[in-house]
Amino acid sequence: MQAKRLLDDREVFVGDGLLDAQRHSYGLIERSGGELVVTAEDSCPVRLKPEQLGCYLVHVNRTERGLVKERLRDYWEKQ
Repeated sequence: MQAKRLLDDREVFVGDGLLDAQRHSYGLIERSGGELVVTAEDSCPVRLKPEQLGCYLVHVNRTERGLVKERLRDYWEKQ
């Protein structure tokens, strides 16, 4: 699973800085269960939804090529 920024579709990596709507700065620690685990400069790790940080999650196997394969597989299974 990848996390990408809404603004420019760039992938977010561990250690990258992120801002929430109130302009608080966070550093990405990991992606876990559909949420991003981040930490502020002086606090413990917190789980936030990607939308709160201007990001979205992408399942790597859900690319165009992966979707085409799924459609073909579904088509032939119904025959």
